Amino acid sequence: MEILIAKHAGFCFGVKHAIEIAEETASENNGKVYVYGQLVHNEKVIEDLEKKGIEFADKIDDIPQNSVTVLRAHGEPKTTYQKLQEKSIVKGKNLNDATCPLVTLVHKVAVKLKNNGYEVILFGKKNHPEAVGTSYYIKGEDTFIVESPKDAASVVEYIKKNNFKKVAVISQTTMSVPGYKELIDNINSLSEKNFEKIHLSLNRLSKNFVFVDTICNPTKQRQADTEDIAKKADVMIVIGGKNSSNSKELAAKCKTLNVETHFIQLADQLKKEWVLNKEHIGITAGASTPDITIDEVVDRIRQVRDNR
Repeated sequence: MEILIAKHAGFCFGVKHAIEIAEETASENNGKVYVYGQLVHNEKVIEDLEKKGIEFADKIDDIPQNSVTVLRAHGEPKTTYQKLQEKSIVKGKNLNDATCPLVTLVHKVAVKLKNNGYEVILFGKKNHPEAVGTSYYIKGEDTFIVESPKDAASVVEYIKKNNFKKVAVISQTTMSVPGYKELIDNINSLSEKNFEKIHLSLNRLSKNFVFVDTICNPTKQRQADTEDIAKKADVMIVIGGKNSSNSKELAAKCKTLNVETHFIQLADQLKKEWVLNKEHIGITAGASTPDITIDEVVDRIRQVRDNR
């Protein structure tokens, strides 16, 4: 039995950054520290932080006035900062922003495109906090969000219906790389307009119909590594939080390669029949999965191997 572990599995820079900010904030304050929303999409990480005195609030109304607060990694709309300010929670005083820098970059891209006259369309998950946050930098709740390459026809119809003269498509940082390419290809095949790729720097905005590659490099590396291992494996174990968009994309990637795939959050969810009599077992993990969880899954597989 060979266990193949993806090189880029587990915490990405943005997640590490967010957890460090939360832990440092908790250690430096004697009182209660609040985090607005799930800091990262991993249940075990959230539980560990709660043990350190951090309280998670799903609503801003649940955060007391003038409280020390941390914002999650996925990014927030401007309205969040405004509502927190009304509670005397502001940057430089008691608000620590753990937004991933790569998500902030997407916000800047969205704003620049909008300010240059583009109707900006987002490839992302409608209820994902990153997509919600980014949408508010564009048109708020009216931002057109497309979730699947199969929905390309709705994008073309939306453009025709509104007779937009300039349109730009961007992506949530954790979406599927081939899925984004497929979406653009589908749009171009259905539309008289040809969407051309422009650089992330947005140095040239002379084209009227464009798309920008805003999927982050950690996501790209993770998806590429997962594909390499899945091609060699008899079974793939994908580890990630149940609400983790990038983890779900990894599982979907494996399934498209016709390899047996199982998506778990913790080692005790792994069933021995999945790995028994398998020669090559692949393991990959989402960006919010701690190394200890990956190690525990590997140990469980080894126990199954040794006891078979």
